[in-house]
Amino acid sequence: MVLADNLLRIDSYLTYLLCVSWVLYAPSVQGQSQQEADVLLTNGQIYTMAAARNKVQAIAIKSGQIIFTGPNRSAKAYLGSKTKVIDLKNRMVLPGFTDSHIHPIGGGTRLMNCDLTDLRTAGKVLEKVRAYAQSNPSKEWIIGGGLWLPAIDNGQPSATTLDKIVPDKPVYITSADGHSAWVNTKALEIAGITADTKDPNNGVIERRADGRPIGTLRESAMSLVSKHIPASSAEEKIVALQKAQDLAHQYGITAWIDASVGASAIEAYLTLEEADHLQLDVDLSITASVTKAAKAVPDILALYNEFSPKSRNIKMKSTKIFIDGVVEGKTAALFENYVGESHNGLAYLDQEAYNEMVAAFDKAGIQVHVHACGDKGVNMTLNAFEYARQQNEIWDARHHIVHMQLMHPDDIDRFRELDVVANIQPLWATPEDTYISDLTIPVVGPERTEWIYPFGAIAQSGAVIAHGSDWPVTTMNPFHAIQVAVTRRGPDEIERPAWTPQHLLDLYTVLNAYTQGGAYLMHREQDSGSIEIGKRANLMVLNQDLFAIPKTAIHQTEVLLTFYEGEIVYQNEKWKP
Repeated sequence: MVLADNLLRIDSYLTYLLCVSWVLYAPSVQGQSQQEADVLLTNGQIYTMAAARNKVQAIAIKSGQIIFTGPNRSAKAYLGSKTKVIDLKNRMVLPGFTDSHIHPIGGGTRLMNCDLTDLRTAGKVLEKVRAYAQSNPSKEWIIGGGLWLPAIDNGQPSATTLDKIVPDKPVYITSADGHSAWVNTKALEIAGITADTKDPNNGVIERRADGRPIGTLRESAMSLVSKHIPASSAEEKIVALQKAQDLAHQYGITAWIDASVGASAIEAYLTLEEADHLQLDVDLSITASVTKAAKAVPDILALYNEFSPKSRNIKMKSTKIFIDGVVEGKTAALFENYVGESHNGLAYLDQEAYNEMVAAFDKAGIQVHVHACGDKGVNMTLNAFEYARQQNEIWDARHHIVHMQLMHPDDIDRFRELDVVANIQPLWATPEDTYISDLTIPVVGPERTEWIYPFGAIAQSGAVIAHGSDWPVTTMNPFHAIQVAVTRRGPDEIERPAWTPQHLLDLYTVLNAYTQGGAYLMHREQDSGSIEIGKRANLMVLNQDLFAIPKTAIHQTEVLLTFYEGEIVYQNEKWKP
């Protein structure tokens, strides 16, 4: 009996050992026979973003998907004869970023025209325009963009300034924020704009004391001239998209939300996709006519129904609405007047019409993406989202507001309460930006200045945050924006204290917004936004660990490799395997 009991114990013990052996070794055997990786990344500081500061050493990728994350020793099980092994040499890895608000075709087109980006003095701007006009004598129009508005004529650039360098052909130059245009006399003449021309609805023609146009057009007044400019060809739009995609990969961006598209832009995306040259996740916000209000819904649905079934990877489920302008142009809708002015900006609809417009889109199952800059504009938008929830069945809409240049503190908590995503552009949250110091702070005054870009307060409320660049309004480089978000100081400013420090963001929150926040906003969190088994291998390798360096050095970060669905789509010349 004792012998039998002992034998039973031995048998049980052997069974136990067999089970343990299977648990320990079977996955490795299976990995070798069934899960040989296409790519194996090892020896890294890989921040998965699946949880705060969660790190692994290695990733295995097969058929564009992540099949393993964990320690180096376990990664060996996924090594096969054809596996490409990349030794990360302790470099940082992050999921690919989502740029949640960007204008790729406009940005790519600017690169092909007179690009004034980063020129901050009148002399440099005028010299660039002169040189471009001289080197392009066959062009009917001189088209430019990226004008740093504070640099020219105190933010109201005049036609006569342009006439001195290009008097014989029309010139049309958009400001960096995209809400003003600078034109010369020839362009004004072609458009028939005189002292007798009335301001269009939701637009402003800046004028001299006698009513004559200065040469600066705001908001919808820009179209008085732009409608006369020959449209870009389909081929030019495709080239612009390719240029934008190349730049995005350079910055580790593997997904974006195109903030404002129409039929021709959709066709450019589909052409690029059909040629297998689109290597990004794309979400298109189709521009809605605010003048049509709720009647714009059938137009958006018609475009959606025409194009959406043709696309494999491009999502078209959202619409873009502009409710106001921008503070620096004094066209953002404010509760109180601008300092020194007798007006409070422009709200493009009254609250009732706006409510009905948003509710109609919400009822149609369309995600709503709103440009709102002024505190009243943001408030009106939140009111409209609240109205839509009251009128319709609540669904997983993930509506979002972009910019929030100025907010009233009473509206902060409403983002979380209404499940509205805050789509922020942190690069602008510093007075080193003269749009802020010279054109914004003076017109809102000291009390309201405390609520310019209140990103920290929004994050602390528990709202979901996503980040976008608004390129080409400003750089697409996310690392410049990340540094401003965590310091409220310009990329090259390290001495002064943080500006409005109550709105600082911590580094993990910012990175989470660029990864999981963007994926959530695009309804792609099931397969993107973090480095986890089963998700697509969209990721980047950096030259430095953002968590291990001074915050003031973040802007020096460079992407060494960018992967889209397991394929290397960008390799920095500094990459040394």
